[in-house]
Amino acid sequence: MKRLSILLFTILVPLFASAQRIIGELEANTDMMMVPGDSTFSRKDKNKDSEEKQIVPAEVFAWTIDKTYGNRTLTVVDTLQHQFQNANLTEGINGHYSHLGNLGSPRINRIFFERQDDDEFIFLRPFDQFYIQADQFRFYNTKSPFLNATYNTCGSKTTGDEHIKVIYTQNAGKRINIGGLFDYMYGQGYYNSQSTSHMGANGWASYIGDKYDFHFFYSHNYMKLTENGGITDENYITHPENMRQNFNADDIPVWLSNTWSKQEHDVVHFNHRYNIGFYRTEGDSTNMKEVFVPVTSIFHTFSLRYLRRGYIAYTTPSNYHTYDYITGDSTNDRTKNFIMRNTVGLSLREGFNKYAAAGINAYVAFEHQSFEQPDSMHTALGNFSRLITNKESENNIAVGGQLIRTQGKMIHYNVNGEFTVAGDRSGDFFVDGRGELNLPILGDTAQVVLNAYVKNQKPSYYIRHYHSRHAWWNNDFDKEWRSRIQGQISFPKTGTKLTVGFENIKNYCYFENTGTAYTTSTGSGYSNNVTPKQYTGNIQVISANLCQNFKFGIFHFDNDITYQKSTKSDLIPLPTLSLYTNLYIEFRIAKVLNCELGGDMKYFTEYEAPDYSPIVSQFMLQNASHRQKVGNYPLISIYANFDLKRTRFYVQYFHINQSDGRYLWLPGYPMNPGGLHFGISWNFYD
Repeated sequence: MKRLSILLFTILVPLFASAQRIIGELEANTDMMMVPGDSTFSRKDKNKDSEEKQIVPAEVFAWTIDKTYGNRTLTVVDTLQHQFQNANLTEGINGHYSHLGNLGSPRINRIFFERQDDDEFIFLRPFDQFYIQADQFRFYNTKSPFLNATYNTCGSKTTGDEHIKVIYTQNAGKRINIGGLFDYMYGQGYYNSQSTSHMGANGWASYIGDKYDFHFFYSHNYMKLTENGGITDENYITHPENMRQNFNADDIPVWLSNTWSKQEHDVVHFNHRYNIGFYRTEGDSTNMKEVFVPVTSIFHTFSLRYLRRGYIAYTTPSNYHTYDYITGDSTNDRTKNFIMRNTVGLSLREGFNKYAAAGINAYVAFEHQSFEQPDSMHTALGNFSRLITNKESENNIAVGGQLIRTQGKMIHYNVNGEFTVAGDRSGDFFVDGRGELNLPILGDTAQVVLNAYVKNQKPSYYIRHYHSRHAWWNNDFDKEWRSRIQGQISFPKTGTKLTVGFENIKNYCYFENTGTAYTTSTGSGYSNNVTPKQYTGNIQVISANLCQNFKFGIFHFDNDITYQKSTKSDLIPLPTLSLYTNLYIEFRIAKVLNCELGGDMKYFTEYEAPDYSPIVSQFMLQNASHRQKVGNYPLISIYANFDLKRTRFYVQYFHINQSDGRYLWLPGYPMNPGGLHFGISWNFYD
């Protein structure tokens, strides 16, 4: 603690003393915070006094599109200072995720209502820190070329991690934008055989015209994860005093070595739309202009994903896996998934006259999927053997529609539905909706949001069929039925947001560790065997979340508290209480250096957290014969977070309270030891 205080004093005091000199030497350009309006973008200058000195326009707008219709939703440009020190952590900004410990490692959200929908390629699920879904991809529009470079690092060359992310985008006129993103995560890991290496390259283009618009992006990812199966004995963490000698994190024995899981993805998404409408004159006598009003649109969306995964192991302990379905000296499991979807639809646009209070969309879609994986064991061919590969495909035709209202200040809503009318998933359907009501109350605007859905869908192909050396199943599971309703009310001025949700699930599909007990001359334990199962009854989950932020002058106290309960905690284990709290002071030096100094804590109550299966990169229930609890441990960090014109940077001491045992995210997977983290992000507008 003394060394930490000296380090922070050494860093911060010279920074404060030289702030005025640094500021005087920097360019006069000011960073911008984008504020979405009802139908256009507006801007808010952080330093209005320098507005006249600005030379290069620094406005950058961003939005996402929904993956079917191409409707645009405004989103913030990733230039915010607040909580920047947590943006790179695998547990998430508010610490809601449990994971294997290293940067970019598989993770699962402990907050049930924040979990994303299952992907058909289930191996993507645990890697949502890195993989970008189509409806999360950001498109941009900028008045000048914009480049953002972000760098995060912690630890040493042999234990720490680094994350480099670069975004470049520019316009060719007012309507056309092109850009690219390079994302590289590398984590050596504080524990043995834990490294991660993820590299992604994305390119995009968009055109926003009166009668025609399109959005296109291409993404290529390569992800490599070293699997260690967890530490062999949790007493190294929970009761180090009982061990024969002291161990550093990288000296603690783990189950696996020379074992990797790899993924490679190629994704193409293209949406375009032709608008039919009319021009009308708007403005006053001094400023008249012709504005195009779309009435009807014809839209088409094409998406293609080619996804590959491999699991490679050269050495595995004899008792680690329960079964061997494929013989050989090493493991080399591979599977491929090709998905192509074409959607064609018609829209009646919202707001073209006073009676068109909502937009109506309808579409028909055709989807083709193919799957490739081992089909049988090695077959002898003379002195050689080969693995028989099986290829299967699924084809589906679906119809769907949408009722949407985005204009106006008080009421907004969005209702979507899709029904599969023919194909392998015939009878699948979903209906989801979101309603928003803004109510002026006592000088504040209370926002009431209601989310709901009903789904009846066949489980993923890989839950029904999967073939590999140590996992092999063919299941005929029933469709999974889910219904959810969730309400939220927020008061911006008081910093209050309350969310309550309820979900019912029938025919719930899950993974479980069904390994068997073994005894050897060196000890006893349980082997590992992942098995998909289905519970045909009903399961209910309830949740309540309160976000309450307090402010007293420069002092801030932010809180995020979640209560949740499952009626079948043995099938859907959840911590009863999850807490994130952040206490900090916020002030400004020389009018332009924004500072946040504080500490935060992440905490969740004890529960039977999921186990993890390296062979399928999936979280699963612990072995029913050998379950244990993790949690009831506060993870505390302190930080200094700064924003200076175009630059954000932070210094954080992560896990300052490490000396207290029990610091496990999941069974066998401890939290990273205490250490110094640093990050910086630059914005360039020319």
